[in-house]
Amino acid sequence: MLPSASSIYQSALTSGKTFLSSASNGQDQVIFDSTITVSKEVSGKGTNHAIEKGADITDHINYEPLTMHLTAIITDSDYLPFFHLRGKVADRLAMLETWMMSKEILNYSVYDYGIIKNVFIESYKEDSTIDTGDGRQIELTLKQIIIVDSKSQDIPLRNGVTKKGPSQSSTTSTTGNAGASKPVCSSVGG
Repeated sequence: MLPSASSIYQSALTSGKTFLSSASNGQDQVIFDSTITVSKEVSGKGTNHAIEKGADITDHINYEPLTMHLTAIITDSDYLPFFHLRGKVADRLAMLETWMMSKEILNYSVYDYGIIKNVFIESYKEDSTIDTGDGRQIELTLKQIIIVDSKSQDIPLRNGVTKKGPSQSSTTSTTGNAGASKPVCSSVGG
């Protein structure tokens, strides 16, 4: 089966490029014409407690979500292949701002790291200089979010315990002597 024309264009358009795409529909994309820097940040925090002889022990370590920093150029220059398919600078800037303000979950594709899923735009900076002409230099901080699924599971009850619904009393009664016949102070003084 031959690939469709749109997939050929898409492949040529994004080949070797850094871009963001909407995780919800995958169709909305912002392609960066030139990527200047990409940095990856992973950090963690440990809880330290003092123990004997002046030493500390770390007993809990919590890692922060992955953070990516990106500096890129977007331009309307027509010297790049398929320039008309990338979208105009104004359209791409509007898309970035919309994504940030609407807290859109994105996928970040970068040539050295592959696709990093479930990121959001934490910060956005746009510079227009003489060097960029009609284009813009963009600085983005992307933070990955951890998406978890909550599940519930029925656990079988022990013998003698019945499930009666939300109106069931939370108290239980037991039978037996559990020390009821012993005086409270029987072990004190003999």
